[in-house]
Amino acid sequence: MSESNIWIPKDADETISNKIVWSTKAINDLIIALDKGYRPSVAMPFYEGKQHLKKGNVVFEYTDDEIVEIAKCANDIVYFAEKYAVVMTDEGVRRVKLREYQKKMLLNLQHERFNIVLASRQMGKTVTASIFNAWFICFNVDKNTLLLANKGESTKEIIDKAKVVLEHLPFFMKPGILKYDVMNVRCDNGCRLVGQSTTAKAGIGFTIHNLYLDEFAHIHPNIVDVFYENVYPTLSSSNISRINITSTPNGFNKFYEIWAAAVDGKNAYTPLRIDWWQHPERDDAWYQRELGNLGSEEAFNRQYGNEFISSSSLLLSPGSLGKLRKHSSKFKYEDLEEFENIHVDVKGFLGFNPKFDIETAKEEGKYWLFTVDIAEGSGGDYSVVNIFEVSAKSRKEIEDTPNPGAMYDFFKLDQVAVFKSNEHPIEDFAKVLYTLAVDVFNSENVKMLIEFNTYGTILLKYLQTVFPQRNDFDEDMILRFKHRHDSKGVKPGLRLRADNKAVFCQNFKKLIEENRININEVETVNEASLFGVNKNGNYSAQMGHDDLIMSSIIATEFFGTTDYADFVEEMLDIIDEDLHDYMEEVLYKDNDSSGDLQFDIYDLLT
Repeated sequence: MSESNIWIPKDADETISNKIVWSTKAINDLIIALDKGYRPSVAMPFYEGKQHLKKGNVVFEYTDDEIVEIAKCANDIVYFAEKYAVVMTDEGVRRVKLREYQKKMLLNLQHERFNIVLASRQMGKTVTASIFNAWFICFNVDKNTLLLANKGESTKEIIDKAKVVLEHLPFFMKPGILKYDVMNVRCDNGCRLVGQSTTAKAGIGFTIHNLYLDEFAHIHPNIVDVFYENVYPTLSSSNISRINITSTPNGFNKFYEIWAAAVDGKNAYTPLRIDWWQHPERDDAWYQRELGNLGSEEAFNRQYGNEFISSSSLLLSPGSLGKLRKHSSKFKYEDLEEFENIHVDVKGFLGFNPKFDIETAKEEGKYWLFTVDIAEGSGGDYSVVNIFEVSAKSRKEIEDTPNPGAMYDFFKLDQVAVFKSNEHPIEDFAKVLYTLAVDVFNSENVKMLIEFNTYGTILLKYLQTVFPQRNDFDEDMILRFKHRHDSKGVKPGLRLRADNKAVFCQNFKKLIEENRININEVETVNEASLFGVNKNGNYSAQMGHDDLIMSSIIATEFFGTTDYADFVEEMLDIIDEDLHDYMEEVLYKDNDSSGDLQFDIYDLLT
């Protein structure tokens, strides 16, 4: 080869050419020269001659702009991902366009030491985790990442996705490669990326700083408990080590145990749930299409439902649960002055819908249902006050109401507040209930539906006596029902029996589908997702408690009372005239009836 075919870096001394200080410009010049067929006179800066990989311990001179950019990426993983990360798609390698839940996941992985992600299939969780793992080995020193999945092929896929990110970074940002095997990447910054199949002894003897467990719920139950018990102490004992767990659900196992504890705030993990409807390209039309393609809600739920039990056992359908989750939120505590002088701690037990304006609670023209389930308050079952606003449906909800028979079909219950505790004794619980019903809300427009169990009589007595100097409790607030199906009279409260519980549950299912009851609190929705028919054929929680969902289910009985009819009649006089007219239009669109529509409410409730 002639001298003209030799490429020499500009201004480089041939005698020390192997010690050249590389730069982005020099790298670009070299690549152009190689493309033109030149042979370099210096040692290649590429790992094993591969231009997409930076060789370890290459001396590199960074520009000021490159230093700033590296700092930005190190501090902000979302910035790094959106500007530099590429992923393999059906159309080939493409720059990633993060969805909102992917941004949230990345930020959690960056800032929280312990993360657990429950995700529907095909939501990009593995790609997101791979971006994080690539970022982690780029911007750390002497840190080991261990990737484990339920199958070896899955582990290789995760590593391959991280490699794609690394290979497409600009040269100045790439870590230098010392080893680049199928399941082992070692960099000159001391970081390693290692993949293994999950066994009982996986990770033992390996110093782990970043552990990623993919499809954790699908690891064989004979392995998973022993593995976790072996590996967790080695990470938790460090102040810097982290564990990131992602999976689709697969029944009640170790993954569910960790997930449920994280949701309840009983462990150090930060939970993140990613449902199918959070994908911007998945709407109701997509749901119906996939439902048709898969053949059943059961099949859809297995693939996309994010539920831990079979949909055939659940009270609510995957579609209903998805709708509830889409609109649910964590209720927030409000520091209300009404609780300052009752000497009962409610912080951590009382929460309000973030969309609910507490200032409206006492307004005229606002109507409320309190459903109450009372327990002993000694650390077992929970006592619950579930507060619903009685209101008119929106125009869209009215339009979607199936076969309306009367105006009362156009009104609904919206969950606005929850008090839940298994620590407060009955007397303190009565103080909380009284304060909410009389002091916080407008007691004239409050009705209480109490599940009248063992402690119902005690609660009623306390409501009348806890504040003897200022007691404004009115027993008319308590809804009355027959306590036996053959009873001739009614008594305070609702007696839950074997012969009526299933009826209440089926009514609840129907009213949820008709948007007559809206569950907005995330913990209540979580209970709904685990509530169904047990092996004995009875409705109950398949795991954990069901106090919140049962206090929602009994709310269905309110719709059959004259008290509900009274509320509706009063609201019909004050709601927007256009909305009232639209109710009439929808109600009578298929017949020639007209006139006053309030008359039929009581007739239909008798």
